[in-house]
Amino acid sequence: MLSDYVKRQGWEVGDIYIDDGYSGTNFERPDFKRMIGDIENGKINMVVVKDLSRLGRNYIMCGQYTEIYFPEKGVRFIAVNDNVDTINNTGSMDITPFKHILNDMYAKDISTKIKSSLHMKAMRGEYLGAVDPYGYVRDPKDKHKLLVNEETAPIVKRIFEMCAGGMGARSIAFTLNNEGVLSPAEYIRFQKHDPEKDGAFVRKRFWGQNYIRTMLQNEMFIGNMVQGRQYTPSYRTKKRVKKEKDDWIVVANTHEPIISAELFEQAQKSMYSRRIQTRKDSPHRVTPDIFSGLFRCEACGTAMRKHRTGNGKYVYYVCGRHHGQGNIACSSHYISCDTITRIVQEDIKRNAVLFAEDTERAVKELTEKKCSDDQKKVSQMKSELTASRNQLAGLDAKLRRAYEDNLSGKLPDHIFTMLIGNYDEEKETLQHTIRELEKRIDSSNAAMSDVERFSKLIQKYTSFEELDSFMLHELIEKITIYETPNMGRYRKGKEKIVTIYYKFVGALQ
Repeated sequence: MLSDYVKRQGWEVGDIYIDDGYSGTNFERPDFKRMIGDIENGKINMVVVKDLSRLGRNYIMCGQYTEIYFPEKGVRFIAVNDNVDTINNTGSMDITPFKHILNDMYAKDISTKIKSSLHMKAMRGEYLGAVDPYGYVRDPKDKHKLLVNEETAPIVKRIFEMCAGGMGARSIAFTLNNEGVLSPAEYIRFQKHDPEKDGAFVRKRFWGQNYIRTMLQNEMFIGNMVQGRQYTPSYRTKKRVKKEKDDWIVVANTHEPIISAELFEQAQKSMYSRRIQTRKDSPHRVTPDIFSGLFRCEACGTAMRKHRTGNGKYVYYVCGRHHGQGNIACSSHYISCDTITRIVQEDIKRNAVLFAEDTERAVKELTEKKCSDDQKKVSQMKSELTASRNQLAGLDAKLRRAYEDNLSGKLPDHIFTMLIGNYDEEKETLQHTIRELEKRIDSSNAAMSDVERFSKLIQKYTSFEELDSFMLHELIEKITIYETPNMGRYRKGKEKIVTIYYKFVGALQ
């Protein structure tokens, strides 16, 4: 319909934008965003839709586009069936905001009806998930019913048996990863894997202790349907919010259980006893971490986690990914809390004293070290910039004289045309050179300014007793630790390197 309409008007179609299957309340639709990008790039100057609801069903956003954005960008907007055309500000435009509101109300009404329908299905014990829950497959005859998956159900049962036998979630995750058992996400990916097209299958994600804990508390495995654990607070957003456990929808005996109720209870008691033991050891719990948000594993980028030995004597850091998934995911990057504290404290004091004793020299050396060749040649670039600007001004003067000579008849048209072509080409080259020089000079000035800012900041800490969180977060961007793979937990040497990245200037060593 729209193609015929545009053809009858004699207009040229810049592009066609289709967001099939996306809600009109969502303005993050791929083709809608592509259309906005084409408007920004000047590719199109008119948007034609069947009716206002095709633009969207959020009256606030629709009004923003039709009343503000399109007019500011000089884009004509037409909704054919609603007789809306922004170039003809007729009476039909007066009721456009009300039509946006009606479209929004329709979306809200549909959302309410769908939620009510899904709630009733959940109350009847019908499975509503988009993918098969681990340990089960959906019945091919009825997608709302679950059947036991003979491949993964034994793994579920084994996880509960290991927990009931006294193993913690972390140990269970380590065991499964080391044995090569595919995690739920990897199992789904493996089912869809095509060796001929995708090559050999390579594991990317592993079992983690948090997922194990979630599984161990899931009543789905004893035959109860558990749903409604999250909800969307508004039909305008896709954000999911967790519900309290008492508000979950639980329907008993809807499908075949994988484990017995007795095994499930044993696993719950085992987890509870481990939590009680942790509380008993509360005098040895780790104190608040001053490196929180700063200290990361260089190999995988995961935050380093702080722990204490069982007797409470030693506090240390290990890679968070290693701690949750084992050696198969990343090595430990083990380092004691005392060691990392001493390294950081000594480095801050050393740099603070260095900048305080001879500020000018320290700033100069750091500038030379951190700044690129461009930044070391600022004066030369400024001279080149001045020369280029003078050359451009001279070129404009020549162009004016040539234009005047052509008007007076002193300069023939064919020579004037040739000169204009040469001038335009030379002018474009000069303008490009000027822009690049300006960027490089700005970047150089910013880098030198950063060194000055760091110099003033580090000198605040020439004397301090111990590290604290405020000091670290004011001074440091991040801290990373590197170790040679498979080097071993207690092996000493240069294979383990701590790098401190300071604010404004990065690593100083």
